[in-house]
Amino acid sequence: MDYEQLLVLTQIKISELEIETEFFLKDLFEGTEWKKLRTGEKLSLGRRFKNCVDLNKIPNVIYIGKAPNNSAKYKKVLGE
Repeated sequence: MDYEQLLVLTQIKISELEIETEFFLKDLFEGTEWKKLRTGEKLSLGRRFKNCVDLNKIPNVIYIGKAPNNSAKYKKVLGE
């Protein structure tokens, strides 16, 4: 699994979102792309994505908490 390539893909998708858009990581994948990933791959990618957001490696995105289904929720914000 090339997580770096997937993280680049997420940044491209984020750039297409409107400011103030709230999203889940899986929302950044089209069609069945997300479903093709195994559970362990989804969890690993989710951890890596959150770490990148926390370290400001993915600009203009903030972590806003957990949804009722325990998925991490994010928000695109205006950059500085």
